[in-house]
Amino acid sequence: MLNQIFLAIIQAATEFLPISSSGHLALFSNLISQPDLFFFTMLHIASLFAVLIFCRREIVDLLSFDRRFRKLWIYLIIATIPAGFFGYFFKSFIQSAFSNLFYIGMGFIFTGLILLITKINFRPSKLNWKNSLFIGLMQVLALFPGVSRSGMIISAGLISGIEKDRAVKFSFILFIPLALGAFVSEIEEFYFSGSLLISFLVCFIFSLIFLNLLYLIVRRKMFWLFSFYCFVVGVVCFLV
Repeated sequence: MLNQIFLAIIQAATEFLPISSSGHLALFSNLISQPDLFFFTMLHIASLFAVLIFCRREIVDLLSFDRRFRKLWIYLIIATIPAGFFGYFFKSFIQSAFSNLFYIGMGFIFTGLILLITKINFRPSKLNWKNSLFIGLMQVLALFPGVSRSGMIISAGLISGIEKDRAVKFSFILFIPLALGAFVSEIEEFYFSGSLLISFLVCFIFSLIFLNLLYLIVRRKMFWLFSFYCFVVGVVCFLV
C-alpha cells in the first residue's frame, strides 16, 4: 500500500506541475511493479475532483449556459476533440508506450524543450478557435507518458499569447473531459480496494496543494524553469 500512496503523491505533484504525471507514474511503476492503468486512471479522477473545486466559479459560469460563455464552450470543444479522437483510435499504441522507458525519456526531453520556449515573450492575443485548435493538438502529444499535459496546454497558450491566468484556467478545465474519457476507457478494468481508496484521498488533497502552487508559478513567470528538471528525468530514463 505504501507504494500506491507514493504513486498517489507523485500523481498529485506531477499532474499540474509541467513535469508529466503519466511519465512519472510509468517510470516509478516500472521500477516498483507492472503499470496498473486503472489505478492511474483513478488517481486522475482524484485530481479531477480537485480541479472542480479550484475552478468552481468558471465551471458554474459554463453550466449557466449564459451567452457570454458560449464562445468558451466552443473553444473547449475544439481543444478536446483531437485528444479524444486520437485516444480512442490509438489506445493500444499509447498503452504500449507506458512500458518503454526509451519513449518515456523522449517524452520528458520533448516537454523540456517546449517549456524552454515559453521563456520568450510572445505577442498578446485573445483565446480564439485557432489557438484552441493548437492547444488541442498539443494535448494529443500529452497522451504519451513523459509529455506533460499541463506543460503542453499552458505552453501552447503562452506561445499563442493568451493571458497567463486564462491559459492556466483553460488548462485545468480541459483536464475534466480528458480525465472522464480516460475513466470510461478503463472502466472494464474496474476494481475496488482499501489501498485504492486511501490513495485516492491522498491524491485529492495533494492535488489541491499543487494546483495553487502551479497558478503561483505561472503568474511569477517561472514556468520555463521546469524544463531543466524534465531534461534530467529524461536522461535518467535513458540510463535506466
